[in-house]
Amino acid sequence: MFVLSGVGTGATTDIRDTALRTISESVTVSELVIKDTGLYVTVTFDEAASVLLDPGKPLLPVVTKVFVFPFGTRILDVTVRASEAREISISKPVIPASEPTPIGSTVVPTLIQDPMVYDHATVYPFSGFRSTTGAGVQGTDHVVFVVVQWYPVRYAPAQNMLYYSDQAQIQVSYEEPATPSLFSDDYDLVIIAPSRFSNALQPLIDHKVAMGVSTLLKTTEEIYAEYNGFDEAEEIKYFIKKALDTMGVSYVLLVGSIRNLPIRTTWFFQRHHDHYWNETVLTDLYYADIYDADGKFSSWDTNENGMYGEVYINCPGVSDICDFYPDVHVGRLPCDRVTEVRTVVNKIIRYETETAGESWFHNIILVGGDTFPDWNGNEGEIKNLLTAEIMSDFTPVRLWTSDGSFTAQSLNQAINRGAGFIDYSGHGFEIGLGTHPPNSGEWVTYHTNNLFGAMNFNKLPIVFFDACLTAKLDFNLTEFLTYALGDNPVFLEQFSRIAALRIPTFAWWMVRLKSGGAIATIGATRTAFGGLDSGAGYISLRFFEAYNTSDTVGEMMTSAQNDYITFVPSDRFTVEEFILIGDPSLKIGGY
Repeated sequence: MFVLSGVGTGATTDIRDTALRTISESVTVSELVIKDTGLYVTVTFDEAASVLLDPGKPLLPVVTKVFVFPFGTRILDVTVRASEAREISISKPVIPASEPTPIGSTVVPTLIQDPMVYDHATVYPFSGFRSTTGAGVQGTDHVVFVVVQWYPVRYAPAQNMLYYSDQAQIQVSYEEPATPSLFSDDYDLVIIAPSRFSNALQPLIDHKVAMGVSTLLKTTEEIYAEYNGFDEAEEIKYFIKKALDTMGVSYVLLVGSIRNLPIRTTWFFQRHHDHYWNETVLTDLYYADIYDADGKFSSWDTNENGMYGEVYINCPGVSDICDFYPDVHVGRLPCDRVTEVRTVVNKIIRYETETAGESWFHNIILVGGDTFPDWNGNEGEIKNLLTAEIMSDFTPVRLWTSDGSFTAQSLNQAINRGAGFIDYSGHGFEIGLGTHPPNSGEWVTYHTNNLFGAMNFNKLPIVFFDACLTAKLDFNLTEFLTYALGDNPVFLEQFSRIAALRIPTFAWWMVRLKSGGAIATIGATRTAFGGLDSGAGYISLRFFEAYNTSDTVGEMMTSAQNDYITFVPSDRFTVEEFILIGDPSLKIGGY
């Protein structure tokens, strides 16, 4: 039993009887810290690991406790008994949470009070705690997560009154499986690809087996012939479940662009104040979340309407029930051609056999600037500093707009000298990235054409793009040109041949580059949202935090996803849109 906590705890007891088992934990938090910010007050305490981030609603601190049980455990009941609440009168309203800010935006977010909360006498949050349950993978173990969010501070806007409890007793009643769930260890990695890639993938299979990673190739044609589902994506997911159930695989590598190996499209419908925001997301997390909390197949279409992963926030609709926690580490190499498969296979083999012991691996390139010129501070550079603090064993190579050190040429020079990781924080596009000098609307950019100067060959980094759109796998050049330059029929006719080409999205181009580039990238398939408490910045930091406890890039990715799902439960968009382009079983730093 593991209990993860960011707050002080008392003794944990395991009370047992013949019918059920109960784990009970006491939690104590310190005094409230209330600060006047002008129009509002902020409320926190030292141990708060996260906050309530519902746009327009009061920004209040949260205590999050995570309990981890063996796979197959039935969770019967969760209770939180808090100490008697103290009343604290405040002179101003509690500051509301702002809407998520798209990284591409230059508008400072305005704070708008949700009248459904601020204009009513009801205490917010409406209940004292919230609990969720999900099945996932932690390290090499399949487990059940129970996440309990306790709200020590609740707010009555009509009275401008806070109600504060400093102690609570959390109790989880559960029933362990009659027989422990045992997963076979026949295979570590399964590669799923169209049959025409089989010969080009064979050297990778031979290499993985030689490195002790038992590997199986399963073609999409075989899957479609053997499984029945709503569509081809669901048939692939049924095969992955079978591979988990009977072969115990830990990694799934999808080889194929979304044109020849489908990706799941999910649906988001939200209303913030009078603004409706509807969006679809491309996500491979669908293939990773195999089991629900009860160990059954997680369909992501619980209302069976053919629309997957539906989320409705403040608007009519029935959300699909998904726990989102990955049960297997998933990555994709979105190859269209056999030549691309050969290129990335050769890069993986070289990386895993030649990187270990090389001094260049212990560099980390930090690229940033003033992401939002109208805001205070250079947000990208601040994020870079946090990454450098996490990756303190690495030598930082800072390329920043504030000192003029970030240019396309300087980034190529840094890449060519070699680095184990690149942390980019700024704006992203389908064909590159860019950010601003301090308080300036000017751009400093790096586009796909600049990648031809990346001649780093075997010195291949793992890159996290804290940015929009770099992994937009459904990138269409015609749509991009229309958006960027206007719907000009003459222009589009002149460039029709170029527009008809399949231009890889930036994060994939960097991996498929024969002369160097990257060995793996993590990027967003849609517009990303900025921030350090949530959004792209938060999940990026969690990715780098996972380095010290992970052997593979897939484990780093899953750890970041687990953390995001647990501590930012109000945002499923971010955790879905960020995908791994690369081999999830990639041994970080080589063998």
